[in-house]
Amino acid sequence: MKYKPGNTKKRIPAGIISVLMTGLMCMTCGCGGAGSGTAATDEVPGTSAPEPTPERKYTMMQLFDDFDYRNGFTVIGQNTVKRGNVYLDPERPEGGEEKPSWMIAQWNSGPCLYRDRVETAQNILSDGSVKTVTFDPADRSVALRLNTFPIYNGAPGKTDKWPHLLLEQSPLDFNPAKSVDSEKAPYYCCSADRMEVELDIRMNSYRHEEIEGVNAAQFLSYYYLKSVTGDDFIWFGVPLFDNRGETQIYWAVDTAGSDRMIYSIASTDTYKNSPHSLLNASGEPIVSDEWIHVKVDLKPHLEAVLNRALSDGKLKYAKSLDELYISGVNIGWETIGSFDAEIQIRDFKLCSYVEDDGQ
Repeated sequence: MKYKPGNTKKRIPAGIISVLMTGLMCMTCGCGGAGSGTAATDEVPGTSAPEPTPERKYTMMQLFDDFDYRNGFTVIGQNTVKRGNVYLDPERPEGGEEKPSWMIAQWNSGPCLYRDRVETAQNILSDGSVKTVTFDPADRSVALRLNTFPIYNGAPGKTDKWPHLLLEQSPLDFNPAKSVDSEKAPYYCCSADRMEVELDIRMNSYRHEEIEGVNAAQFLSYYYLKSVTGDDFIWFGVPLFDNRGETQIYWAVDTAGSDRMIYSIASTDTYKNSPHSLLNASGEPIVSDEWIHVKVDLKPHLEAVLNRALSDGKLKYAKSLDELYISGVNIGWETIGSFDAEIQIRDFKLCSYVEDDGQ
Protein backbone atom coordinates (compact mmCIF):
# COMPACT_ATOMS: atom_id res chain seq x y z
CA MET A 1 0.00 0.00 0.00
CA LYS A 2 2.87 2.35 0.64
CA TYR A 3 3.65 3.39 -2.91
CA LYS A 4 2.23 5.24 -5.84
CA PRO A 5 -0.29 3.08 -7.75
CA GLY A 6 0.96 1.98 -11.12
CA ASN A 7 -0.69 2.28 -14.51
CA THR A 8 -2.12 -0.49 -16.63
CA LYS A 9 -3.66 -0.50 -20.07
CA LYS A 10 -7.43 -0.01 -20.14
CA ARG A 11 -9.36 -3.23 -20.22
CA ILE A 12 -12.52 -4.36 -21.86
CA PRO A 13 -15.42 -2.99 -19.75
CA ALA A 14 -16.76 -5.47 -17.25
CA GLY A 15 -20.19 -6.85 -18.03
CA ILE A 16 -23.25 -6.00 -16.05
CA ILE A 17 -25.19 -8.95 -14.73
CA SER A 18 -28.75 -8.63 -13.51
CA VAL A 19 -29.40 -10.27 -10.17
CA LEU A 20 -32.60 -10.54 -8.19
CA MET A 21 -32.86 -9.90 -4.47
CA THR A 22 -36.15 -10.77 -2.77
CA GLY A 23 -37.43 -8.45 -0.02
CA LEU A 24 -39.14 -9.58 3.13
CA MET A 25 -42.90 -10.11 2.92
CA CYS A 26 -44.54 -8.07 5.64
CA MET A 27 -47.87 -9.51 6.86
CA THR A 28 -49.91 -8.38 9.83
CA CYS A 29 -51.69 -10.80 12.12
CA GLY A 30 -55.24 -10.42 13.47
CA CYS A 31 -55.90 -9.37 17.07
CA GLY A 32 -57.61 -12.59 18.11
CA GLY A 33 -55.72 -14.51 20.78
CA ALA A 34 -56.16 -17.98 22.19
CA GLY A 35 -59.79 -18.65 23.07
CA SER A 36 -61.01 -15.43 21.48
CA GLY A 37 -62.86 -17.23 18.73
CA THR A 38 -61.12 -15.06 16.14
CA ALA A 39 -58.61 -16.59 13.73
CA ALA A 40 -55.13 -15.07 13.80
CA THR A 41 -55.38 -14.26 10.11
CA ASP A 42 -58.63 -12.27 10.36
CA GLU A 43 -58.39 -8.59 9.48
CA VAL A 44 -59.04 -5.98 12.15
CA PRO A 45 -62.43 -4.33 11.41
CA GLY A 46 -62.06 -1.12 9.47
CA THR A 47 -58.57 -1.93 8.19
CA SER A 48 -57.16 -3.61 5.12
CA ALA A 49 -54.20 -5.90 4.73
CA PRO A 50 -51.01 -4.04 3.73
CA GLU A 51 -49.57 -4.49 0.28
CA PRO A 52 -46.61 -6.91 0.13
CA THR A 53 -43.20 -5.28 0.00
CA PRO A 54 -42.18 -5.24 -3.66
CA GLU A 55 -39.20 -7.30 -4.76
CA ARG A 56 -35.99 -5.30 -4.95
CA LYS A 57 -33.93 -5.79 -8.09
CA TYR A 58 -30.25 -5.02 -8.45
CA THR A 59 -27.73 -4.98 -11.23
CA MET A 60 -24.18 -6.07 -10.52
CA MET A 61 -20.78 -5.22 -11.97
CA GLN A 62 -17.55 -7.08 -11.17
CA LEU A 63 -14.90 -4.35 -10.84
CA PHE A 64 -11.70 -6.41 -11.26
CA ASP A 65 -10.53 -7.56 -14.65
CA ASP A 66 -9.06 -11.05 -15.18
CA PHE A 67 -9.92 -12.37 -11.71
CA ASP A 68 -8.76 -15.84 -12.76
CA TYR A 69 -5.32 -14.64 -13.92
CA ARG A 70 -5.40 -15.73 -17.55
CA ASN A 71 -3.52 -12.75 -19.01
CA GLY A 72 -0.26 -12.91 -17.08
CA PHE A 73 1.37 -10.32 -14.83
CA THR A 74 3.47 -7.19 -15.24
CA VAL A 75 6.40 -7.22 -12.82
CA ILE A 76 7.14 -3.86 -11.21
CA GLY A 77 10.75 -3.16 -10.24
CA GLN A 78 11.61 -1.81 -6.82
CA ASN A 79 11.99 1.67 -8.29
CA THR A 80 8.33 1.53 -9.57
CA VAL A 81 9.43 0.95 -13.20
CA LYS A 82 7.62 -1.79 -15.13
CA ARG A 83 10.24 -4.44 -15.81
CA GLY A 84 8.30 -6.78 -18.07
CA ASN A 85 5.46 -9.26 -18.45
CA VAL A 86 5.44 -12.87 -17.29
CA TYR A 87 2.91 -15.57 -18.19
CA LEU A 88 2.38 -18.33 -15.62
CA ASP A 89 -0.60 -20.11 -17.17
CA PRO A 90 0.75 -23.21 -18.96
CA GLU A 91 -2.16 -22.94 -21.41
CA ARG A 92 -1.02 -19.45 -22.44
CA PRO A 93 2.76 -19.39 -21.98
CA GLU A 94 3.26 -16.47 -24.33
CA GLY A 95 0.16 -14.56 -23.31
CA GLY A 96 -2.67 -13.48 -25.57
CA GLU A 97 -3.97 -10.38 -27.22
CA GLU A 98 -4.88 -8.87 -23.86
CA LYS A 99 -2.16 -7.17 -21.86
CA PRO A 100 -1.81 -8.23 -18.21
CA SER A 101 -4.28 -6.56 -15.90
CA TRP A 102 -2.44 -7.58 -12.73
CA MET A 103 0.92 -6.28 -11.63
CA ILE A 104 3.34 -7.84 -9.15
CA ALA A 105 4.94 -5.34 -6.76
CA GLN A 106 8.02 -6.25 -4.73
CA TRP A 107 9.16 -3.22 -2.74
CA ASN A 108 12.23 -3.41 -0.45
CA SER A 109 12.66 -7.13 -0.99
CA GLY A 110 16.12 -7.77 -2.39
CA PRO A 111 16.39 -9.59 -5.76
CA CYS A 112 14.15 -8.58 -8.65
CA LEU A 113 11.52 -11.11 -9.70
CA TYR A 114 12.01 -10.15 -13.34
CA ARG A 115 15.72 -9.47 -13.67
CA ASP A 116 16.78 -12.25 -11.26
CA ARG A 117 14.17 -14.84 -12.18
CA VAL A 118 15.48 -18.38 -11.78
CA GLU A 119 14.57 -21.33 -13.98
CA THR A 120 11.39 -22.95 -12.69
CA ALA A 121 8.24 -24.65 -13.90
CA GLN A 122 6.07 -22.60 -16.26
CA ASN A 123 3.58 -21.75 -13.51
CA ILE A 124 6.16 -20.45 -10.99
CA LEU A 125 7.90 -17.08 -10.83
CA SER A 126 10.77 -16.89 -8.31
CA ASP A 127 13.98 -15.01 -7.63
CA GLY A 128 15.33 -18.16 -5.99
CA SER A 129 15.55 -16.87 -2.43
CA VAL A 130 13.05 -14.25 -1.28
CA LYS A 131 9.89 -14.13 -3.42
CA THR A 132 7.87 -16.82 -5.19
CA VAL A 133 4.57 -16.47 -7.06
CA THR A 134 2.86 -19.75 -7.98
CA PHE A 135 -0.15 -20.06 -10.26
CA ASP A 136 -2.32 -23.19 -10.02
CA PRO A 137 -4.19 -23.72 -13.32
CA ALA A 138 -6.47 -26.33 -11.72
CA ASP A 139 -8.39 -23.79 -9.64
CA ARG A 140 -7.01 -20.51 -11.09
CA SER A 141 -5.41 -19.60 -7.75
CA VAL A 142 -2.24 -17.68 -6.93
CA ALA A 143 0.10 -18.30 -3.99
CA LEU A 144 2.42 -15.56 -2.71
CA ARG A 145 5.46 -16.65 -0.69
CA LEU A 146 7.72 -14.07 0.96
CA ASN A 147 10.89 -15.31 2.70
CA THR A 148 12.66 -12.45 4.47
CA PHE A 149 15.29 -14.54 6.27
CA PRO A 150 17.91 -13.76 3.56
CA ILE A 151 17.08 -10.04 3.80
CA TYR A 152 17.66 -9.67 7.55
CA ASN A 153 20.23 -12.46 7.99
CA GLY A 154 19.67 -12.51 11.75
CA ALA A 155 19.53 -8.74 12.16
CA PRO A 156 16.54 -7.08 13.87
CA GLY A 157 13.77 -5.61 11.78
CA LYS A 158 13.38 -1.85 11.54
CA THR A 159 10.31 0.16 10.63
CA ASP A 160 11.66 2.26 7.76
CA LYS A 161 11.40 -0.27 4.92
CA TRP A 162 8.93 -3.13 4.88
CA PRO A 163 9.53 -5.92 2.34
CA HIS A 164 6.44 -6.36 0.12
CA LEU A 165 5.04 -8.92 -2.28
CA LEU A 166 1.71 -7.78 -3.74
CA LEU A 167 -0.68 -8.24 -6.60
CA GLU A 168 -2.00 -4.91 -7.83
CA GLN A 169 -4.58 -3.75 -10.35
CA SER A 170 -4.60 -0.01 -10.99
CA PRO A 171 -6.21 1.94 -12.48
CA LEU A 172 -9.49 0.08 -12.70
CA ASP A 173 -11.66 0.52 -15.78
CA PHE A 174 -13.35 3.76 -14.78
CA ASN A 175 -12.43 7.41 -15.27
CA PRO A 176 -14.92 9.93 -13.86
CA ALA A 177 -13.61 12.57 -16.26
CA LYS A 178 -14.73 10.56 -19.31
CA SER A 179 -18.33 10.91 -20.41
CA VAL A 180 -18.21 7.42 -21.96
CA ASP A 181 -17.78 6.03 -18.43
CA SER A 182 -20.88 7.73 -17.02
CA GLU A 183 -22.90 4.49 -17.00
CA LYS A 184 -20.22 2.84 -14.86
CA ALA A 185 -20.18 5.61 -12.26
CA PRO A 186 -22.89 4.14 -9.97
CA TYR A 187 -20.87 0.91 -9.64
CA TYR A 188 -17.40 2.36 -9.08
CA CYS A 189 -18.61 5.17 -6.82
CA CYS A 190 -18.64 4.38 -3.12
CA SER A 191 -22.35 5.22 -2.94
CA ALA A 192 -23.32 1.89 -4.56
CA ASP A 193 -26.01 0.01 -2.60
CA ARG A 194 -23.59 -2.80 -1.82
CA MET A 195 -19.93 -3.32 -2.61
CA GLU A 196 -18.82 -6.83 -1.66
CA VAL A 197 -15.26 -8.13 -1.62
CA GLU A 198 -15.04 -11.91 -1.80
CA LEU A 199 -12.25 -14.50 -1.97
CA ASP A 200 -11.05 -17.88 -0.79
CA ILE A 201 -7.83 -17.92 1.22
CA ARG A 202 -5.54 -20.37 3.01
CA MET A 203 -2.06 -20.43 4.54
CA ASN A 204 0.22 -23.07 3.01
CA SER A 205 3.32 -22.55 5.16
CA TYR A 206 4.58 -20.34 7.99
CA ARG A 207 7.95 -20.01 9.73
CA HIS A 208 9.16 -17.20 11.97
CA GLU A 209 12.24 -16.51 14.07
CA GLU A 210 11.65 -14.00 16.85
CA ILE A 211 14.53 -11.51 16.91
CA GLU A 212 14.78 -8.28 18.88
CA GLY A 213 13.22 -5.47 16.89
CA VAL A 214 10.00 -5.33 14.88
CA ASN A 215 8.39 -8.65 13.99
CA ALA A 216 5.28 -8.24 11.87
CA ALA A 217 3.88 -10.21 8.96
CA GLN A 218 0.69 -8.84 7.41
CA PHE A 219 -1.36 -10.08 4.48
CA LEU A 220 -3.74 -7.30 3.49
CA SER A 221 -6.00 -6.10 0.74
CA TYR A 222 -6.21 -2.36 0.06
CA TYR A 223 -8.66 -0.43 -2.08
CA TYR A 224 -7.78 3.00 -3.46
CA LEU A 225 -10.44 5.61 -2.71
CA LYS A 226 -10.09 8.69 -4.90
CA SER A 227 -12.19 11.82 -5.15
CA VAL A 228 -14.08 12.38 -8.40
CA THR A 229 -12.54 15.86 -8.53
CA GLY A 230 -9.35 17.02 -6.89
CA ASP A 231 -6.73 14.73 -5.40
CA ASP A 232 -8.25 13.29 -2.22
CA PHE A 233 -6.98 9.74 -1.67
CA ILE A 234 -7.44 7.11 1.06
CA TRP A 235 -5.91 3.65 1.42
CA PHE A 236 -8.91 1.56 2.55
CA GLY A 237 -7.86 -1.77 4.02
CA VAL A 238 -9.40 -5.18 4.67
CA PRO A 239 -6.94 -7.19 6.83
CA LEU A 240 -6.57 -10.90 6.09
CA PHE A 241 -3.68 -11.97 8.35
CA ASP A 242 -1.45 -10.47 11.04
CA ASN A 243 0.94 -12.67 13.01
CA ARG A 244 0.53 -10.38 16.04
CA GLY A 245 -3.14 -11.28 16.47
CA GLU A 246 -6.56 -9.93 15.65
CA THR A 247 -6.52 -6.29 14.57
CA GLN A 248 -8.80 -3.37 15.40
CA ILE A 249 -9.94 -0.43 13.28
CA TYR A 250 -6.87 1.54 12.23
CA TRP A 251 -6.73 5.18 11.10
CA ALA A 252 -3.47 7.02 10.43
CA VAL A 253 -1.31 8.89 7.92
CA ASP A 254 1.07 6.83 5.78
CA THR A 255 4.57 7.97 6.69
CA ALA A 256 6.32 5.68 4.20
CA GLY A 257 6.07 7.95 1.19
CA SER A 258 2.49 8.52 0.04
CA ASP A 259 1.49 10.88 2.91
CA ARG A 260 -2.08 9.66 2.41
CA MET A 261 -4.69 8.53 4.87
CA ILE A 262 -4.91 4.85 5.81
CA TYR A 263 -8.08 3.29 7.19
CA SER A 264 -8.37 -0.43 7.92
CA ILE A 265 -11.41 -2.30 9.23
CA ALA A 266 -11.14 -4.74 12.14
CA SER A 267 -10.13 -8.32 11.32
CA THR A 268 -13.24 -9.57 13.13
CA ASP A 269 -15.31 -7.73 10.49
CA THR A 270 -13.29 -9.43 7.75
CA TYR A 271 -14.04 -12.92 9.06
CA LYS A 272 -17.43 -12.49 10.72
CA ASN A 273 -19.09 -14.55 7.95
CA SER A 274 -16.32 -17.20 7.96
CA PRO A 275 -15.86 -20.24 10.24
CA HIS A 276 -12.58 -18.76 11.51
CA SER A 277 -9.69 -16.57 10.44
CA LEU A 278 -6.10 -17.63 9.69
CA LEU A 279 -5.39 -17.53 13.44
CA ASN A 280 -6.47 -20.14 15.96
CA ALA A 281 -7.94 -19.43 19.40
CA SER A 282 -4.45 -18.95 20.81
CA GLY A 283 -3.57 -16.42 18.13
CA GLU A 284 -1.23 -18.77 16.27
CA PRO A 285 -1.21 -19.01 12.44
CA ILE A 286 -3.27 -21.84 10.96
CA VAL A 287 -1.40 -23.76 8.26
CA SER A 288 -3.93 -25.92 6.43
CA ASP A 289 -5.18 -27.04 3.04
CA GLU A 290 -8.68 -25.82 4.06
CA TRP A 291 -10.00 -22.88 2.04
CA ILE A 292 -11.59 -20.12 4.14
CA HIS A 293 -14.24 -18.10 2.36
CA VAL A 294 -14.24 -14.35 3.01
CA LYS A 295 -17.13 -12.06 2.12
CA VAL A 296 -17.36 -8.48 3.32
CA ASP A 297 -19.83 -5.75 2.37
CA LEU A 298 -17.63 -2.66 2.28
CA LYS A 299 -20.52 -0.19 2.20
CA PRO A 300 -20.99 0.40 5.96
CA HIS A 301 -17.22 0.67 6.38
CA LEU A 302 -16.98 3.17 3.53
CA GLU A 303 -19.57 5.29 5.33
CA ALA A 304 -17.46 5.04 8.50
CA VAL A 305 -14.24 6.10 6.78
CA LEU A 306 -15.98 9.03 5.10
CA ASN A 307 -17.37 10.25 8.42
CA ARG A 308 -13.97 9.89 10.08
CA ALA A 309 -12.15 11.68 7.27
CA LEU A 310 -14.64 14.55 7.27
CA SER A 311 -14.58 14.93 11.05
CA ASP A 312 -10.76 15.00 10.99
CA GLY A 313 -10.68 17.44 8.06
CA LYS A 314 -8.73 15.07 5.81
CA LEU A 315 -10.80 15.53 2.64
CA LYS A 316 -10.61 18.73 0.62
CA TYR A 317 -12.94 17.84 -2.25
CA ALA A 318 -15.12 14.81 -1.46
CA LYS A 319 -18.00 15.46 0.93
CA SER A 320 -20.15 12.41 0.20
CA LEU A 321 -19.75 8.82 -0.99
CA ASP A 322 -20.98 9.97 -4.42
CA GLU A 323 -17.73 11.91 -4.70
CA LEU A 324 -15.43 8.98 -3.92
CA TYR A 325 -14.77 5.97 -6.18
CA ILE A 326 -12.66 2.81 -6.23
CA SER A 327 -9.65 3.39 -8.49
CA GLY A 328 -7.42 0.39 -7.73
CA VAL A 329 -6.57 -2.52 -5.45
CA ASN A 330 -3.63 -4.45 -4.08
CA ILE A 331 -3.40 -7.64 -2.04
CA GLY A 332 -0.46 -9.44 -0.48
CA TRP A 333 2.38 -9.35 2.03
CA GLU A 334 3.93 -6.53 3.99
CA THR A 335 6.45 -7.89 6.51
CA ILE A 336 9.28 -6.79 8.73
CA GLY A 337 11.48 -9.26 10.56
CA SER A 338 12.42 -12.87 9.72
CA PHE A 339 9.48 -14.73 8.19
CA ASP A 340 8.96 -17.37 5.52
CA ALA A 341 5.25 -17.70 4.78
CA GLU A 342 2.96 -18.47 1.86
CA ILE A 343 -0.70 -17.57 1.44
CA GLN A 344 -2.84 -18.69 -1.49
CA ILE A 345 -5.94 -16.92 -2.85
CA ARG A 346 -8.56 -17.63 -5.49
CA ASP A 347 -11.77 -16.05 -6.82
CA PHE A 348 -10.76 -12.60 -5.56
CA LYS A 349 -13.56 -10.28 -6.67
CA LEU A 350 -15.14 -6.93 -5.90
CA CYS A 351 -18.80 -6.90 -6.91
CA SER A 352 -20.81 -3.68 -6.88
CA TYR A 353 -24.62 -3.73 -6.67
CA VAL A 354 -26.95 -0.90 -7.65
CA GLU A 355 -30.71 -1.03 -7.15
CA ASP A 356 -32.63 -1.11 -10.42
CA ASP A 357 -35.37 1.50 -10.36
CA GLY A 358 -36.97 0.02 -13.48
CA GLN A 359 -36.28 3.04 -15.67
